[in-house]
Formats: sequence, C-alpha cells, structure tokens
Amino acid sequence: MKISFILPGPGISGGTRVTVVAANRLLERGHKVRILVRREPVNLRGIYRYLVSNVILAAHSWLQDFNGQIEYFEKIHECLFDKEEIIVGVGSYVLEEMVQLQSLPNPKVQYLHGITTWDPELMKKVLASPIPKIAVASYLVPLVESNGKGEVIAIIPNGIDRKEYFMSCNESKKDGVGTIYSSHSAKDPKTIIACVQNILTRRPEVPIRIFGTERKPKQLAQTFYRRVPSVQQAREHYSSSLVWILASKSEGFPAPPLEAMACGAVPVATDCGGTRDIVIDGENGFLVKVGDVDAIVDRVMLLLNDNALRERMRAKGEVTVTKFDWEKSINQLENVLRKLA
Repeated sequence: MKISFILPGPGISGGTRVTVVAANRLLERGHKVRILVRREPVNLRGIYRYLVSNVILAAHSWLQDFNGQIEYFEKIHECLFDKEEIIVGVGSYVLEEMVQLQSLPNPKVQYLHGITTWDPELMKKVLASPIPKIAVASYLVPLVESNGKGEVIAIIPNGIDRKEYFMSCNESKKDGVGTIYSSHSAKDPKTIIACVQNILTRRPEVPIRIFGTERKPKQLAQTFYRRVPSVQQAREHYSSSLVWILASKSEGFPAPPLEAMACGAVPVATDCGGTRDIVIDGENGFLVKVGDVDAIVDRVMLLLNDNALRERMRAKGEVTVTKFDWEKSINQLENVLRKLA
C-alpha cells in the first residue's frame, strides 16, 4: 500500500509521535509511507507561531525519528497523490485539508486522536464530517455516532514500547510524585498547580517531579522540573515516582498513565476521555472527576501512605501495560487501511 499521513504541523505532540511510530512500523512491513506536514506561511502576523512551531519546537520534534519521506506544504493542493494512495488525516486540525481533498477518488480516513473541547466549533465540524474515522479510544465512538454523519470504522488504541518504558531505578529510590505541566486549557494547569502545592504542604518531604514543553512556572518552584525531556529522562521521572498524576480536562488516548504504569508508578487520573480505557478505578489506579483537586490529592495521599494498596495496584498496572502492544495496534491499522484500499 501507499499511504500518506497528514499532520497539522511539526510540533512535539503525542499525535505526532504516534504518527511517526505507526508510519515507521508500516514502512518496516514494506509499505510506501510518507508524512505531509503543514507549514505556516512566514509573514509578520504569523512570525511568532512560525518560529515556535517550525524552529524552536521542531528541534525536538518526533519527526526526526521518521525513516521515510517528509514533505512540507502550505496548501494541501501543492501535494500530489497517486491514484490509489490512502490519505490519513491525523487529528482534528487537518479537517480543512481533508475537506479540500474530497474531490480526489483516493481512500481517506480521519485518525481521531481526541476532541477539541476548547474549540467547540471545530469539534462540531469534525464530528459532523462524513469522512470515516479511526478512533484511539472508545469514548469517541458515541460522540461520532450521536453528532456526526460519518462512522468510526475501528478503535485502535496506541501501544507502548517496553524497550523505552520500564522501571529503570532501584525500588528503594522510588520516593515521589510525578506529573506533566502544560499551560494549554485542556491540560488544566490550574488544577495541576493546586494539586502540587497541596501535596507539598501536606508532605513537604516528598519530591515532586514534573516535565513539560514550557518554561517552569514560578508556582512550581519547589519541584524538580525537566523541560522537553528525552525518552530516557522521562523514564527516569516515571521510575522515580510512586504515584503519577494526570489532571487533564480532555484527552484522546493519554500515554503518560500507561508509561507511568510501565515504570512502576500508580496513576491518579481524571476521567477525561481515553483515561477510562487505561485506568480502572480502584484496581490499577484511581479515576476522579475533572478539576477535583481534593479528590486527586486524597488519592495521592492514600497511595503514599498505604504501601500494600500501592503495590497491589502497581501489579495490576503491569498487567494492563501488556494489553497495549504496538504490534497489535499496527496489525489493526494495517487491516483497516487494506479494507479502505
């Protein structure tokens, strides 16, 4: 098969990383795969956005790991497609490109990595689009069915690479709480900051380890903060943590809870979408209401204070991790694309 993945920009998002992993594995199976990346036009109005997305963040982009052809475009019509080439639009922000390509006879599918709750107008348009969809999490299916004209032709969760994520430190060195910080509204930065400050007040001796793509906020001054970590550095943060917090308002299929489990940490996550496909409340972690700082902190304290409970959940988490294998996910993706072709 010949396959083109369309990305809305280079960036360092999880959607970019997942696309690169899938594209590389399809290449290894003998398919012809390329990634098309939207490039913002350079003008005075968009100069800052261009510098951030195409220069600063591009230096850390997952695209560096892709072993195939990458093409940048400003307008999708600049790209040429072979007659039977399968076009895969990744995420919501390439909806415009997918609409513009509707006149082409090529097989097309939208790889839905989540919903843009912060942009309801875009979300409505994506859900209403008749383009068939692959969803990364089960919660997306009823949303498409109740709001859209298209259908979800497959649920394909992301996998995890156990060569990258495993407990890399001695058990005796696991001593803290970890999380991720982002100023994006979907990641609920206010809740993260409130949780961290609350934990530091109640257990000042417990180290808090955080990573993110932005500069360290002053409200997190008392934490260990790593900006744009490598996989190894992220693994060290996970492995040193007893508990891992995910406090987002909206997630597609969030990698951090799964990566944390693989590294021996127990997740406390908000019930914000794809988390419910990973975290089973009270078994391999805790699910709490979005924005509920008290509930998040209470669960963290419970896990820090109850070693037997934490060990029991950690063992369940190890079993959970084995269910999300990249080979299985790529098998599913390959079969779906064959049917489209």
